[in-house]
Amino acid sequence: MDIQLRRRAILTGLRPFLRDDELQAALALWQQDYASQPVFALSGLVAQCCTRAELKPQRGSMLRALIAALALPSDQLLPDIAVSSADVQTMTAHSMTSHIKQQPKSQATGPDEMTRAFMQLITALLAVSEPALQQLIRQRLQAGLESLGLPRLQKQAMWAWLSGMSEAQAGASAQASSLGQAYALKPLQALINQAYVVMCEQLGPVKADHHLASAVNITQARMQGSSFSVHDLL
Repeated sequence: MDIQLRRRAILTGLRPFLRDDELQAALALWQQDYASQPVFALSGLVAQCCTRAELKPQRGSMLRALIAALALPSDQLLPDIAVSSADVQTMTAHSMTSHIKQQPKSQATGPDEMTRAFMQLITALLAVSEPALQQLIRQRLQAGLESLGLPRLQKQAMWAWLSGMSEAQAGASAQASSLGQAYALKPLQALINQAYVVMCEQLGPVKADHHLASAVNITQARMQGSSFSVHDLL
């Protein structure tokens, strides 16, 4: 597929889910950040498109619709629409990060509720996965740490924490002391997204969505009373 056909496929896949302004922004974002990426990277686009609460449960459906649209013949694709550079800024301004309370400036007081929710969710994702998949998830997350721009100590702490998530530990609650400081939202979201991509690659989107939903439910049960919603990590 050339880029124009792929744009039309992205438009076709997202059209049932997004409003006109959201669709234009999503197309601009795709062309800027995802046009040269492999198909599985579209899960990142979907995550950024789910800016409204009612869209988040449809993330798996949106990803499947995109993948299906990319396989359609050109005569079944919607015609292209024009977007401006300002549409990228629109999507960025209304991305999930604008709805989440940013991490405290000081990181010396230990992990905040967002970081604890991340640990619980990763722990739960491993707990609902087979041992071979657990290993693949940990390896992918560790391999991706270099690209997240984390401070050196945070990167080392995250690497060590993931290394310690052995098969035996995967069914237990995450220990807050394992990550001794608060992390920013963006790298935590990126790591969750990478774990989801690995599950999609190994299990397919349907089973991956089931695993993710189970992990979210487990995390919500463990984080009762928390002011941070685990859905904001997705």
